[in-house]
Amino acid sequence: MPTESKIELGAVFIKDAEGIVQELKGVTNLEAKVENNDDALDAMKYATKNMEKGTINITISRESSIKMQKMIGINKISRKRFIKLLMGCGIQRNDATKFADIVRKTEFSYCPLMAQATVEWCISQIEEAENENRANKETGKIATKKV
Repeated sequence: MPTESKIELGAVFIKDAEGIVQELKGVTNLEAKVENNDDALDAMKYATKNMEKGTINITISRESSIKMQKMIGINKISRKRFIKLLMGCGIQRNDATKFADIVRKTEFSYCPLMAQATVEWCISQIEEAENENRANKETGKIATKKV
């Protein structure tokens, strides 16, 4: 069921193919029609909109549940897919399998969100090591950090 929404706009700008940004004069409002295919998610948004505390039980279909899990990034994936996601972000295969072993030994399951958290952790460790090496170069010390 399409829903119509009006958005009050201030100045409206557009960027053309050459990268030039120009203001569009005379545009006062924008109407957009959005095709809404999942009423269950809308019902959940509406039911929890003004809640600060409390619990709510909502029964939704399996398909809607899977769609919502994919949107959040908590849908379960295979170990192989988890490793491939890590490898796609530049982590070597042996290191990716070690991370997969760590995830298996914990209470977490393989999911895209866990892959993202793993990659972000690796990036933060690399940045910490680089900052430490920079600081040690300035003082004349050489340091190594094991991760």
